[in-house]
Amino acid sequence: MKKNIVITVGIMMLFAIVFIIGNGHYFKKSNAPIVKQGVAIVTSEQLENNKMIKLNGEWFFYPNVLLSPQQLLNGYTNQPILLKVPDKWAGDFQLDEEGPIIGTYHLKVKVPVEDQYGLFFWGIHKSNRVFINGIEVGGKGNPDTSFAEFRSENDDKFMVIGQSEEQVLDILIQVASFKEFPNSGIVESVEFGTRDTIQHFYDRKRLTDILAIAGYIVFGIIYLISYGQNRKRKEELFFGLFMILMGFHASFISMKIFFQIVPIGLTTNQLQFQLGIIPLLNICMVLFLYTMYPQMTSKKVVYTLVSFLSFIFFIYGIYNPFSSDISEMTKRTQVIQQITYLLLIIPGIGYIALILIRIILRNLEGASYVLIVFMATCCYSILMIVYILTEISVDYSGLVLFLCILVGFSLLLNYRTNATFTKQEALTEELQIHNHMKDEFLLKTSHELRTPLNGILNLSKLLMEGAEGSLKRNQQEQVILIHNITQRLGEIVEDLLFSSNHNISGELRVSPRVVPVSIINDVVTEIRSVMSANSYVRLLVEVDMTLSPMLTDELRFKQVLYNLLHNALQHTELGEVIVTAYQRQQHMVIEVSDTGKGIPAQDLEHIFTAFYRVKNEHYQEGLGLGLSIAKNIVDKLNGTIDVKSTLGEGTTFTFTMPLATKSQIDSEASPVTTEQMPSAILQLELPLIHQGNDKKILVVDDEHFNIKVLTDALALKGYTVIGVDNGFAAIDYIKINQVDCMLVDLMMEGMSGYELCKQVRKQYDMLELPIIVLTAIMKHSDFMLTLQLGANDYLQKPIAMDELLLRIESLLAVRQSSLDAIEVEMNNLYSQVTPHFVYNTLTTIIGLSYTDMENAREALYCLTTYFRAKLNVHSRNNMILLEEEIELVKAYLAIEKMRFGERLTIKYNIDESIQLMIPALSLQPLVENAVFHGISKKSEGGTIEVSVQREGQFVQIKIYDNGVGIPAKKLQQLMNEESPRIGFTNPLKKFRLMKNVSLRLYSKEGKGTTILILLPEGDDA
Repeated sequence: MKKNIVITVGIMMLFAIVFIIGNGHYFKKSNAPIVKQGVAIVTSEQLENNKMIKLNGEWFFYPNVLLSPQQLLNGYTNQPILLKVPDKWAGDFQLDEEGPIIGTYHLKVKVPVEDQYGLFFWGIHKSNRVFINGIEVGGKGNPDTSFAEFRSENDDKFMVIGQSEEQVLDILIQVASFKEFPNSGIVESVEFGTRDTIQHFYDRKRLTDILAIAGYIVFGIIYLISYGQNRKRKEELFFGLFMILMGFHASFISMKIFFQIVPIGLTTNQLQFQLGIIPLLNICMVLFLYTMYPQMTSKKVVYTLVSFLSFIFFIYGIYNPFSSDISEMTKRTQVIQQITYLLLIIPGIGYIALILIRIILRNLEGASYVLIVFMATCCYSILMIVYILTEISVDYSGLVLFLCILVGFSLLLNYRTNATFTKQEALTEELQIHNHMKDEFLLKTSHELRTPLNGILNLSKLLMEGAEGSLKRNQQEQVILIHNITQRLGEIVEDLLFSSNHNISGELRVSPRVVPVSIINDVVTEIRSVMSANSYVRLLVEVDMTLSPMLTDELRFKQVLYNLLHNALQHTELGEVIVTAYQRQQHMVIEVSDTGKGIPAQDLEHIFTAFYRVKNEHYQEGLGLGLSIAKNIVDKLNGTIDVKSTLGEGTTFTFTMPLATKSQIDSEASPVTTEQMPSAILQLELPLIHQGNDKKILVVDDEHFNIKVLTDALALKGYTVIGVDNGFAAIDYIKINQVDCMLVDLMMEGMSGYELCKQVRKQYDMLELPIIVLTAIMKHSDFMLTLQLGANDYLQKPIAMDELLLRIESLLAVRQSSLDAIEVEMNNLYSQVTPHFVYNTLTTIIGLSYTDMENAREALYCLTTYFRAKLNVHSRNNMILLEEEIELVKAYLAIEKMRFGERLTIKYNIDESIQLMIPALSLQPLVENAVFHGISKKSEGGTIEVSVQREGQFVQIKIYDNGVGIPAKKLQQLMNEESPRIGFTNPLKKFRLMKNVSLRLYSKEGKGTTILILLPEGDDA
C-alpha cells in the first residue's frame, strides 16, 4: 500500500512540477513589465545567452477598429488607451450585430542593434494579424469587421520574424473575437528575442511534440504487431490502439503537428478531431482494463459504457454539434458547450478511476505498474480540463504522460513476462516430471500387459492346435478371433514399449549395412498390392534404381517408409501419394508427398511428438506413435526428417539417409549379387514336387531361387512340397489336389499374393487351408490386418527358416484339430440316431415270415443295406456318395412300404448322373421323420416324394410328404435347432457343417411338409 501511495504522490508531483515550470510566467509576479506607455526598450544584456523577453506591460490599444499600418502613418485621430498585456479584454466595446468585436494593439520595441527579431505568441484570441514596420509577418485566422469574412483560430501557437528599422520594431496586431466571448485578446505573454532564439524555441517545441507523437504511435504499432502474432492477449490490442490514439491526440493539440501537415483551417473541424478522439481513448482504456482485470469489471457495465462513449464519438467526432453561425457564439454558449462535454466524458473517466481504485485496494498482480500509467493519465486529463476551462497551456505534460505510460506499461509487461516465464519454467519442470512418470507408467504397464497377452496367445494357440482336445468348428473360429485380436494388442504394446523405452533411455538398436535403393520400390509395390481396388488414391514411386546404395538398417528403414506411407494414405481421400528419391551431397533424400487435406500450421511443430494427433473429424484411430517412431529411427540412423504442408493441398515428408561409401560397398556383398543374380540364372521345371509325408505344402513365388530355397528346407523336414511361380497355377493345382498349407509371396507379377488369398478363400476357409504370406512390409501394420482377411499368418523377409517351420507346424496342427472337431461332431450326431426304426422293421419281417416268405427275404435284404450304411460310416471319414445315401433311403422306404401297404405311396425323381459327397445318414433320417411324423399320423396314409435334380450350379434335393404338416411354432423350433426331434435336427447340423449349403423347410398343417436342400456341385461341395 505504501508503494502505491508513493507512486501516486510522485506522479502527481511530477506533473505539477512540469506544469509550474511550463507556465512559470503565470506565477512570476515580481518581474517588472518592460513595456510602458506602448514602448519597450530592450538592452543587449537582456538578449545575451539566447534569452527571451516577455513583452508584458502597457500596450497601446485601439478598441472597435482594425487599424492598418498606413492608417497610423497618416495620423489616426482617435487616441489609444493603455491595455495590460497579457490580459483579457475589458472595458467598453461597441457591439455590432453584424460583426465581431475588434481592436488593434500597438507597440514599439527599441533594440540595441539592427537585426532580425522574432515574436512567439502563446495565444491571441480569437483571430489576429501581425504587422512589423508596416509589413504583414503572420497571424492566425482572419480578423474582420464582418462575420462573413471573419475566421477564428483555435488556440494556435505561432511565431513571426521581422527586420528592425533604425533599431525600432513597430508592431501592430489586429484582433477580432466573437461577441461577449471570454478570454479574448492577447491572453498570454508575447515572447521576444533574436531570430535564432525564437526559431530554436519554436523548433524545440515542435520536436518535443513530434517525439511524443512518434513514441505513442510506434509503441502502439509494436503492441498491435505483438497481438497479431498470437491474437490471444487482447489487452495488447486495446493498449496498442490506445497508444496510437494518444499519438493522434497529441498531434491535435499544443503545436498541432497534424493540422500543420493536413490543412484543416476551420476551428469547428479541428474541434471535431480534438473532442472526438477523447471518447475513443476512454473506450480503449475501459476495454484494456476489462481484458486485464475482468474480475474487477462488469461485462454489462463495460458494454453499456462502450456504447455510450461510441455515441459521444458520433456526436462530437462525426455529427459536429457546433453552430456554423459564429455570430451567435457568446460566453454563455461556450460555457454550456464545455460543461456539456465534460458531463458526457466524466462517466468514462469515473469508471476507469473506479476500476483503478479496486485494483489498488485489492493489490492485484502488477497493480503498482498499472497505477503509474493511470495516475499519469488522470493527471493529464485534469490538466486538459484546466486547459479547456482556463486556457492555461499544458506544455511538456504530453511528453511526461508518454514517458509515464511507456515506463509503467513496460514495467508491467516485463513483470508479467517474468511471472509467466517463472510459471512456465515451473510448469515445464512439472510437465517433464509427469512426462517421465507417464513414460515409466507406459513402460511398466506395457511389460505387465505383455505377460498376460503372451499367455493368451499361447493358450489360444494350444486350443487351436487341439492340445486340450478338439473344439467344435464355431469354437475354433472364436479362438482364432481371440488369437488375432490378442496379436494386434501385442503389436500396440510393442509400439508403446518402443516409444517409452526410447524416451526414457534413448536406446534404439540399429544394425546399419549397405542397402540398395530398390528397397523403396519393394515396399511401395507391396503396399499397392494390398490396397483396395476401389481406392481413389494412386500410390506412385519415382526412384532411379541406379542410385547409390544407402548405409542404413534395412528393417528400420522399411518401418520408417511404411509409417510415412501409412500416414499419407490415411489422410488422402482422393489424389496421389508419390515416393521420390534423389542424392544430395552424401545423403539419399526420400520424399513422401500426398495430395490430402494437409496439416494446419499450428500442428506442424508437434507432428513428430509421441501420442500427438491432428484433429480430424473423419479419422481418429491410432495412438499417434507412427511419426514419432519414424523420427526416432531416422535420428538414430544419422538422418534428418521434416515436413512441409499446405492446408487443402497436401503434405510432403522428407527424410535423409547417409550414403554408403565405396569401401563399405566393397566390404559387403552386394544385395543385388546375393539375392537377384541366382534368380536370374536358376530356372526350374514347374510344378516342382518333392515327395514326403502326407502333409502337402504348396509354395507360390515368382522367384525360382526362392522356390528352390523354401522347397529344399521343407523337404528336409519330411513334408511333401509343391512349388509354382504364379497365382493362376496355384489355383489350378488346389482345384484337383488336396493341400494342407500354402506359402505365398505377397509381391508377384500377374496375380498378387493378396489376390491369390482372396481367390483361395472363395473355396477354402482359414481352417481348411491355412496360408502364410511372405512380405517385405513391417509386420506391425494395419495393411497386414487387412491381409489377414485372407491369410492366417505372415512373415517378414528375409525369412527366418526356424520361425517359418514353427509357424507351418502350428497351422497344420490347427487344421488337424479342426478336422478332428468336425469328425467328433459328426460321430456325435450319428450316435444320436434312435433305434425305433430297427425294432419296427424286425417286427414287420417276423410278421411276413408267416405269410409271405418272398417279401420277408426282400425286407431282410433292405435291412442288411441299412445296417451296412450305418456300420460303415465311421470308416469312411463321415462323407459318402449321394447314390449310397439314396440306396439307404430306398431300402428304408421299401421296408416301410411293406409295413404300410397301400397307405404309403413312394415317388422318385433322381438324376443318376449326379456325383456328390454328402454326410452319411443325412437324408434317411429326414425321410424317416416324414414317414413317422407325417404319413403315419394320417389315417388314409399319404405320399413320399424324393427328388434329386440339378439347379444351375447347385444340386437340389427335395423330400416331400402330404402328411399332417407341422405347426408354425414347432416349425420355428426345428429351424432354430430347439426341437428334441433328432431325426431332423441332426441332419440339419450335418449340412450346416458344410460350406455353401442351405436347407429350407416349408410346412402347412393338414397339407404336408417339403424339405429343400441346395448343395454346390463339384469341388466346392
